Amino acid sequence: MRKKQHSEDNSIFAKGSMMKLSGRCALVIGGSAGLGRASAEACAAEGASVMIADINDKAGTDTVAAIREAGGSASFIHTDGTDDAAVKAAVDETVAQFGGVDILVNSIGGNEGRSGDAGWHLSIDLFLKSSYYACKYAIPEMEKRGGGSVINVASIAGVTGSTATDVMTTGYACAKHGVVGLTRTLALAYAKKNIRVNVICPGYFKTDMTVSLHGKEDGGLAHINENLRVPMGRWGEPREIGTVAAFLASDDSSFITGQPIVVDGGFMAR
Repeated sequence: MRKKQHSEDNSIFAKGSMMKLSGRCALVIGGSAGLGRASAEACAAEGASVMIADINDKAGTDTVAAIREAGGSASFIHTDGTDDAAVKAAVDETVAQFGGVDILVNSIGGNEGRSGDAGWHLSIDLFLKSSYYACKYAIPEMEKRGGGSVINVASIAGVTGSTATDVMTTGYACAKHGVVGLTRTLALAYAKKNIRVNVICPGYFKTDMTVSLHGKEDGGLAHINENLRVPMGRWGEPREIGTVAAFLASDDSSFITGQPIVVDGGFMAR
């Protein structure tokens, strides 16, 4: 018989000793919306105190309010993830408020909105440099705590080539490949210091970045089934990344490091 997956309580928060991240502190860069918010909420649901660092103040404070309303602990700091000094300030504030950093989630999203060389460089800044800055400042704090878990968020575009028609003017796939490389490099460098570094590679998920596709009258199902041919026949939900992030943050994944975790409904298995 399969065990029950959910308790009768409708709260997303576990009870007492069941919380897998109790006493831990998480910094989520890009945690105000989409996959970042889902990751922040999932870590908070498992008992972590969560610092939301994002450039979107309104969405960030809304996320904090939602976590607190559900019984969790969270704060917000305005952070431009492409600014080295701002990312350092976010790490410092996490330490000041919560006592340290045990978990780092790098999940900056956004549509670059530029073409040509400017668009390529902006993609690198948004998706690769931001992860580097956060790791640069958060990992030393993890060393002080005797270990930790870094969860970068890349894309299936980080493990395959890009099919973008403007491939020469978009750095998206290049940046995501870079995040996978950064992840593996840091995993090797810090394995003996009990710091694990993994990267989630999402497929097609319902976020603001993809609303032009899933926001259609059919919910984007034609695109999923006829154009992309995703085997599971549906869009991914942000919470399905959040639960993976919480798993990678917990001791349940204690022997997993340096891995790209593909979450794509079977897309890459074809």
